[in-house]
Formats: sequence, structure tokens, C-alpha cells
Amino acid sequence: MYADIQDDLEIVGIVNHRPGSVASGPQGADFDPAYIRKAALEQEAAGYDRVLIANAAVMPESFAIGAHLSGVTSKLGFMMAHRPGPVQPTYAARHLATLDRLSEGRAAVHVIAGADDREVQADGAFNTKEERYRIAAEYVEVMRRVWSSEQPFDFDGEFYKYRDAFAMVRPQGGAMPVYWGGTSDLALDLCGKVADVYAQGGDTFEGAGDLARKAHAAAARHGRDIKVLMTMVILLGETEDAAWERAMKLEQQVTERIAGGERGIVMGKHDKDEDKAAAGAFQRMLAQSKQGDRLDRCLWTGLNKAFKGRGNNSVLVGTPQQVADSLMEYRRLGITRFLLRSPEQDTDAALIGRELVPELKAQMAAAKAALA
Repeated sequence: MYADIQDDLEIVGIVNHRPGSVASGPQGADFDPAYIRKAALEQEAAGYDRVLIANAAVMPESFAIGAHLSGVTSKLGFMMAHRPGPVQPTYAARHLATLDRLSEGRAAVHVIAGADDREVQADGAFNTKEERYRIAAEYVEVMRRVWSSEQPFDFDGEFYKYRDAFAMVRPQGGAMPVYWGGTSDLALDLCGKVADVYAQGGDTFEGAGDLARKAHAAAARHGRDIKVLMTMVILLGETEDAAWERAMKLEQQVTERIAGGERGIVMGKHDKDEDKAAAGAFQRMLAQSKQGDRLDRCLWTGLNKAFKGRGNNSVLVGTPQQVADSLMEYRRLGITRFLLRSPEQDTDAALIGRELVPELKAQMAAAKAALA
């Protein structure tokens, strides 16, 4: 498998809607357009391929932020997280196609079913997670039909029904990349059926490789190919000791904030200490923290432990070379896309692009040369 993916790489960052860090929490205004622009331009200059614009029931709308970024950047792609349900897939398809054309083909969509039943109820979704995954798959199917159909079409599905559905605008390439997450058998199978990229959370080599194999196998069952992306939190230091000093200081700050009652940094207002993390991915994070503080080469579970598995907080800690070594191992397991972010995103995003990504590309080039 590695020989087939040696040239394949996508580096994804993240643009938040306000400043802040895991240690200090959100800062400044509740919505900061100038900060959004600055964060996007910094990551574009640092060589990221695209950035994620996150979404949840209470967050600012990702499509609007994507439209803003399309006008202030020139080459940076953007992946807009989007939940099926609040709007019709026919409308979403036209909206996304319009954004893609405005940005000259730089748009992508991350379809998410919602991690927690209670959280999505704020948007009026009272169905089960399994139902939401089936809705999401049909939603993507409808969007793809809208993007590809040259004539109005009818559609009769389990959840959606249309007559003479059509769009006068299509994505620049005829479609756009669809990202998809989830760890259940249903989520993985539907991902293989409708998505282009399977997005998984940070994990051990064993765990990440297992999910990547399942995603590739699911796509093969449906006669398709798929790419795999992994989100990983990064803490770099000039030396290994300096990197781990950052990690220990961060763990202390987060633990103190949670002990002081600041639950909103990850946990929702309705969460209680005894609650089980709802998402399968979050349960995997909690299980990681119980395996030990340091796993594999430089995987740190301290934030997963502090947040009781909520959020995607598996961290690679070390020098750029050490972290790149681990990313290369994930690549050998079939993962070719990395969403790299930092607990200190405002200061570290450019550092990751300047120090880590070139080291990763150098190791990729060396591995390719060794195979020649």
C-alpha cells in the first residue's frame, strides 16, 4: 500500500471564529472576522492545502465563513463542516456549488451526523445517531445527483423526495470532495458508499491502522476508492525535553480550569462528570487515556484524560523530526491526509507549517528515493 501513496499528501489546518487556546480558553469578541481572515492568511502562507471550518448546533455558520475565506485567500482550500437536516440537500448542493465556483474550485464539505444526541436537539434533530447517518448518506447522494444531472430529475428516497430537482450551477470540477467521519460499522460502510475522504480522530498506530483498513475495505465493497485523513494535535519543541515541558504545563493548566468549573472548553453545559462520551470516536479517546500517558513513539493522552474523552485531543509531542517520524508511520498504514492543529493554535499554526510539514515532506522524498 505504501508504494501507492508515496506522493499523496494533504495538510489541513483549522480556522476558528475567535482567538484563544486550550490553556486560556476563548478570548475577545464572540465572533471576530479580522481574526478569521488573519488565521486563514497565516495558514495559506505557511503552506497548508486547506483549512477546516468547524460546525455544531451553537457555532457560527460554516458556509458563510467559507464565502468570506474565498474572497480573502487565493489558493487555500476550505472544508466546511455541515450537518444534514437543517436545510434541504438540494439547497445545500446549490450553495456549495456556488461557493466552489466563487473560490475557483477550492471548496470541500465535511458531512457530520453529530456526536451527541442531546447536542443536535438544539437544532431540532430528535432522531438516533444511526438514523442521522442514513439521512446523511442519502443527503450526499442527492447532492451528487444535483451536481451531476444535466436535466431535472426525480428522487424518491427513504428520507427525501423531489420532483424536477436541478441546479444551474455546479462545482468547478463537476463535484467537490466529501469528507465523512464515524467509527461504527454503519458509519464506515456508508462512508465507503458516498464519501471521498474518511476522517478519523487521532489514535495509536494500531487503532488508526485498523480504522483505515476498514474505510478502504468499505469503499472497495461499493466499488470505490477512498482517502483517509487523521486529525492530530501537535505540540512541538526545539528539543524533546522542551516539547514535553510544554505538554506537562498544558495538562496542569487544563486540569486547573476544569477543577475551577470551566466546563465549556470541551464539555457541553448539559454534560456531567459521570456522563459517558457519546461519540464512538470520543470513547476511543477515553480508552487511549486508560492505556497510559505516553503511547507508541510520542503519542500523549493527557488531554484525553483531562477531558474524559470529549473532543479530539490525542497529541503528538516532540521535535519536528520525531513527530514527522510518527506521521510517516501513519502514512504507511494508509493515511495520507493530516489535519494538524495545536492547543496553542494562534501561535503554533505557522510553526507547524514552517517546521513540521517540510520535515514530513523530506522524509517522504527520502522514502520514495529508497524505493527507486
